[in-house]
Amino acid sequence: MAKGKKKSGFWNKIFFWRKKKYVVAESDKELVRDSRGYTWELKDLREKADRFFLTRKKPSGPIFENTSLKLTKNNRHLFRLEGKEKSGREYSLVIATGNYLTDQGGKVSGVLFLGEADLNRLLGGDHKSLKSVLSGISAPNWDEESWSVLQEEPELKRSVDSWKEILNWEPMWKQQIVIQLRPSTIAILLIFLGKEFEELFQANSSERVRQIVSKELYFLNVSGNRNSPHSENLTLYEFDSAKKEFESVLLKIRSKKER
Repeated sequence: MAKGKKKSGFWNKIFFWRKKKYVVAESDKELVRDSRGYTWELKDLREKADRFFLTRKKPSGPIFENTSLKLTKNNRHLFRLEGKEKSGREYSLVIATGNYLTDQGGKVSGVLFLGEADLNRLLGGDHKSLKSVLSGISAPNWDEESWSVLQEEPELKRSVDSWKEILNWEPMWKQQIVIQLRPSTIAILLIFLGKEFEELFQANSSERVRQIVSKELYFLNVSGNRNSPHSENLTLYEFDSAKKEFESVLLKIRSKKER
């Protein structure tokens, strides 16, 4: 009898192993589907990003509200989250998603994250401008719009879409930008910067680079918002990281171009 049970247990293990192997195989099959091509993958990713980033659809005002919480946008990177817990306790939080400066009607406002040492450090010196006040602190990674606010000379000021100046550059400079950007970064920029950046990329990249970027788009799509082992670890929602790399490359190319 014991022998029969042992035999039965052995076959159950075999069956379980086969079943488990089949389930894993089906799961892998769902994750690693065939690519549907550059155009389809990019279109699908843009739709996913648009559905996810509710905070980018309005410059200010109410962004989201349900029975338990409300999110309001006050400025580019500044939000207020309000709500009520089941116990009845209310909450109201100010949320900053990054450093920023904005100039409205001749008055500069914004948000800046600083350590206490840096805060005390900027109190020293004879400061005649905001740029000089902030020059002694660690780099706050300003975006282009914030950086333009710090410039005293009007010709140095750049708009929020200042990257579009490169659309009028000579092909050799455009090609330098594409060469210096990582394929994973290009894939993210294609999703968020739209048709103008896509046309620039297509016209100034080699067939090999276009194939690599097409694969990046595919891996971004099949892995969702998780890091893909096949990519350079940017996820679909890491536009801020891609934008910083893009701005860094633009700065280097601009300086070469203006020499």
